[in-house]
Amino acid sequence: MITWCEMGGEPVGFFSTTPRMMGLVVEGRARARQHAFRQTAWLAHTLASLERANKIPSLDKLVGGRDVARRNDRPRPADQLLSLARRWHFAMPSEGAGHAR
Repeated sequence: MITWCEMGGEPVGFFSTTPRMMGLVVEGRARARQHAFRQTAWLAHTLASLERANKIPSLDKLVGGRDVARRNDRPRPADQLLSLARRWHFAMPSEGAGHAR
């Protein structure tokens, strides 16, 4: 429970969380922290290298790295959206089963 509270969770939430859900929350928070660390490390490295650079590279070369994912702006077909909505519906606990949302 100490780790749960260190991660920002409330003690009441700890006792109402299943072990599987707790594992997912911990994994998600760990990924978020790793992502934030990588961003900070990239920023520190880039600023340090720019201080020593004779010529500043273009912005595309700075931010167009492997970790930057380009967003797909193409609209999704209706059947794909319906499938996604069904998966979300079945992943969420039903209100009639006594689960709190």
